[in-house]
Amino acid sequence: VPGRFKAFTVTNNGKTADYTGRAGDSPAFQVGTPKPGLNVIAYHSQPDSLTFRKPDLLEKYLKAEGLERVLKQHRADGLPEVGFKEHYTRNAKALVQVGPYGGGADKAVGMPFELVVLGSPYDGSRRVTVQLLWQGKPVAGYPINVFSKSGSLRETRVHTNGAGQAEVAFPRGAKVMLNSVWITRGDVGKEPLYRSWWASLTFGT
Repeated sequence: VPGRFKAFTVTNNGKTADYTGRAGDSPAFQVGTPKPGLNVIAYHSQPDSLTFRKPDLLEKYLKAEGLERVLKQHRADGLPEVGFKEHYTRNAKALVQVGPYGGGADKAVGMPFELVVLGSPYDGSRRVTVQLLWQGKPVAGYPINVFSKSGSLRETRVHTNGAGQAEVAFPRGAKVMLNSVWITRGDVGKEPLYRSWWASLTFGT
């Protein structure tokens, strides 16, 4: 649905192009003959709105994302935990290898909050180094959730180093999703109270 996103692109061999689909397509991304090599599919959504109505929702959400510091500050400032809004934006990527791996690497495509694999998850190894970027700059000491499924689902968390990088290991044949949330608070008494950007990256080996 064109009105719901700011950018929807495919990058192949270092060249990025807008994805042109048909409005209402389900699934949203469909191709006839995909281009060989590593395809980086990126989706930058328009902001959507979430209203906190349940007393425990804020705590569960922030703890699940490793953002306890935001919850601590919220409570230290005596703010209510219900009755306010958050505007969130999805910065989602999928890495899809077509044909045998012959080189190629993920790249930043300019989304506000973005996960980038330094290389490719399809090079035969069972670990990747990822970098987390906010406005194009590395984010140090920040949490990234790692979900890998190879039979059972496994959830772990890593933190970026001073260069905004972290190593992620996964079982052979796994489906992997990484996610991280960047959140900022606005003026108290004005909506939305929070704005967030949800970076995610998926690949299947």
